[in-house]
Amino acid sequence: MGTLVTEIVRRASRCAAMAAFVTGVPALGAAAFPLRTNDVVAFLGGANVVAAQQSGHVETLLTIADPGLRLSFRGLAWEGDTVFARPRELNYPNLAEQLRRAGATVVVVQFGQTESMAGEAKVGDFARAYGQLLDACAAVASRFVLVTPPPFERPSEAALPDLTVHNIGLLRYAAAIREIAAQRGATLVDLAKGLAEESDAGRLTRDGWQLTPAGQAKVAAVFVRQLGLGGIASRAGHADAAGRWSGPGFEAVRAAVAEKNTLWFRYARPTNWAFLAGDRTEQPSSRDHRDPKVRWFPSELEQFVPLIAEAERHIEKLAQMTPEASR
Repeated sequence: MGTLVTEIVRRASRCAAMAAFVTGVPALGAAAFPLRTNDVVAFLGGANVVAAQQSGHVETLLTIADPGLRLSFRGLAWEGDTVFARPRELNYPNLAEQLRRAGATVVVVQFGQTESMAGEAKVGDFARAYGQLLDACAAVASRFVLVTPPPFERPSEAALPDLTVHNIGLLRYAAAIREIAAQRGATLVDLAKGLAEESDAGRLTRDGWQLTPAGQAKVAAVFVRQLGLGGIASRAGHADAAGRWSGPGFEAVRAAVAEKNTLWFRYARPTNWAFLAGDRTEQPSSRDHRDPKVRWFPSELEQFVPLIAEAERHIEKLAQMTPEASR
């Protein structure tokens, strides 16, 4: 993996440098830590970003880095989402409304890996759609963290397709993200560059594409190192195959984060949306049997809100007590 990533980053840096020469856009620069007190950080992306919220590694490291910031994190990623299409059920809020309801002040955007499989000829369409996505987010949030996609790995099973054939094209998509970040003054987290600097990154995925729990932990470490938090990443310790850190304080916070994110997931993505706000709100089963005028589901769902707030207070206390986080 290390040799492959190094070669990919070498070529990506050359592409970015060429773009800088032609357009006047800086190639690669050090990311500045973008978070402020009471920020609400929303994550957009596809399946790997959904899994990252479930594992909680990135959120844990950012929380422990400075518990006094009292950060909140909201996963708005969905499996299958791309910059081109993010289909939802009937009457589901649009992206701007989702961000508004979440109270988002910072949006972390991670796209490009899936889209790169369409080939280099589509990179211009990707860049335009990416810009339109950011414009929609800018109606609510003013700060962005743009994340370049990591490369594909060769599958561990021969029966699976070898997606590394798309890695050269993926370079162009990553270069487009770098350029967009520079043009818009967004923070850039360059996973490919960071992974190339990892001497023992090892295998990250189970099928060449989907990150394993241990892969999520390694990518999270790269993510925060890109933001200048390398010390925190190192003190978390080694992650086992299940993604559990050897640092007990870090692992306690991560477990609490995962529980909180389960509550958020159930609140933001209720399994029976049709009864909540879709095309089945008039069904008798969606209304109180004693008074058909009363819809029980919306009020029941709001019971998650105080549970999420309580979980966040618990996470803050655990983060403040984490001995390994001492700086």
